[in-house]
Amino acid sequence: MSDAPVQSAGVVRERRGDPRLRSAFDDAFAMIEPFFDLRQGWSGHSLEHLAYRIVRDNFPDLSVEDVHTVVVVAHRVYIERHPDDSDHLPRPEELRRIRL
Repeated sequence: MSDAPVQSAGVVRERRGDPRLRSAFDDAFAMIEPFFDLRQGWSGHSLEHLAYRIVRDNFPDLSVEDVHTVVVVAHRVYIERHPDDSDHLPRPEELRRIRL
């Protein structure tokens, strides 16, 4: 996820569409990053499905769609930061929406 603004035809526009989500992301990522780590998992399985509940419980003002967005982006960031330790994870686009 790039923080750089996109420049097109002399106009700079922010890539992050929702500053409210962006402001929550850093705290949410710190809370849920361990769930993507296989070493923190249970019986050889990561616990990324618990990330949805943690985000929902700690950010009650976020909609179900927002929670899903935060978890998918966190998933993607984890894979980018830990390319050698993320083969066990599904690709972010494969994540199913979880009913909260």
